[in-house]
Order: sequence, then structure tokens, then C-alpha cells
Amino acid sequence: MALDVVVGLGSNLGDRLAHLRGAVHEVGRVFEVRARSSVFETAPWGPPQPDYLNAAIRILAATDIDQVLCALLDIERRGGRVRSADARWGARTIDLDILWAEGVTRSTETLTVPHARLTERAFALCPLLEVAPDARDPRTGLPFAPPPPDPGVRRTALVL
Repeated sequence: MALDVVVGLGSNLGDRLAHLRGAVHEVGRVFEVRARSSVFETAPWGPPQPDYLNAAIRILAATDIDQVLCALLDIERRGGRVRSADARWGARTIDLDILWAEGVTRSTETLTVPHARLTERAFALCPLLEVAPDARDPRTGLPFAPPPPDPGVRRTALVL
């Protein structure tokens, strides 16, 4: 059985677009990439840092959600991402988050699906709805609603 998953991508260090494109390429080596969103420029959360580029991809994975997470963490590591508890909202070369997986709910120390603050973050929800307009919250069965306009999230002309 294949798993339908939306992965959020973000980068705010170095050549942000190259980091996103490289991550999409690497994800495509492991999973089938079925759709790519627009690229959004986003004001950062947390400490002062450069703006992010954010996007989402919809993938088909012939594995379980834990293996998807392992593969994404490996791609982040190879892309220069250093995870540390004291830099939770810090700058990063690449950030890959499982935003949603069809029919999957999970809440553990290492993974929450759907993403814990998905509906509060236009920079994640807007790209998700572009690649998965049919996505429903697996906890309620209700479709995800578009977020209210957010001046800190701007669609760009950049292409993944």
C-alpha cells in the first residue's frame, strides 16, 4: 500500500532556492514526487534571521510514515542541516517537515501528523493546499480551510 504524503520545505541560509531544489531532487530519488507547490517567501518565526523560502511537495511513499521521516532527516543532514534543541526556530539550510499524510494521525516525541501547528501557519498550509487541495484532517475528516491572508507570506515567481 502506498502512502500519500505532503512534505513542507524551508530554507533561509545560503542559496535558498538551490537548497529547496536539491532537497526535492533527493526526495525524488527515494519517493515518487507527484506535485510541487509555488515557492513562498516568508518572514521568520523566532530569533532575528533571514526570510525563508517555503514550498511543499506531494509524494507517494511505498513505506510507512516512520521510514518517510527517517529518509527526510537523512536528506536534511546531507543538506547541511544541524538540529539542536537550543536552535528550534533558528536559521537553516534546509528544513523538511511531514505536514500531512492521508489517513495518518501520529503524536509522538519525534513526529506529529498532521503537523502540530499546520492550520496556524500560512507558510505551510498555503503550499499544502496547492499540492493537495483535497486534503482532509484525518482527525476530523474535514477539509483543511485556506488560511486568512498573511502579509508575512508572499507567493513568488520562483519555481521548484
